[in-house]
Amino acid sequence: MGIRKPAVSVLAGGQSQRAHQASLPASSNPPAAIASSEPTSRQTGNRTVPVRALAARRTVLFSNERNDPDPKVQVFLSAPLPARGISATFDALSAQSRPSKALQMILRRALDDYELMLPNGSFTEIAPAYSVEEPLAIVATSRMMPRRLVDIALAHFDPLGFESARAFGRKLASSALCTFFDNEKKVTRR
Repeated sequence: MGIRKPAVSVLAGGQSQRAHQASLPASSNPPAAIASSEPTSRQTGNRTVPVRALAARRTVLFSNERNDPDPKVQVFLSAPLPARGISATFDALSAQSRPSKALQMILRRALDDYELMLPNGSFTEIAPAYSVEEPLAIVATSRMMPRRLVDIALAHFDPLGFESARAFGRKLASSALCTFFDNEKKVTRR
């Protein structure tokens, strides 16, 4: 028995369905509008964010929601290389490997600590910038993070939902690195 080709393609099927609906007699009652059961805003952290802002961000971030109790999303991060003298750890790691690799290793550890700060809101007290190396060199990477933590960070860094995923990742990574560099300086002062 051979393979049969379908009689109607997907495109043609949609067109024939519309033609069939057009040939039906018009009803005197207009179709009832179906109310959306989705909320119009959502509480994230201590702020209310419109669902549209979060939904738009979800289309950009890669999702890994296979019935996980705490689903994770992939966040694309970028950060500029710090200037010499900002971090003793960065300077030491840069002597052993490329500066971009050194910053990626620091960022991994910085984000581990930063994820602990996100639920309680203590991340908002950190200085938002550090001195960068000239000419500007950007290091890019990605990280899987729990969606609930990403929602908290989005509510803080992009409360209106207008930033691109790239800009959000840059703010998140830079803030995590600022936290790491500040903590490093506090430890060396003791």
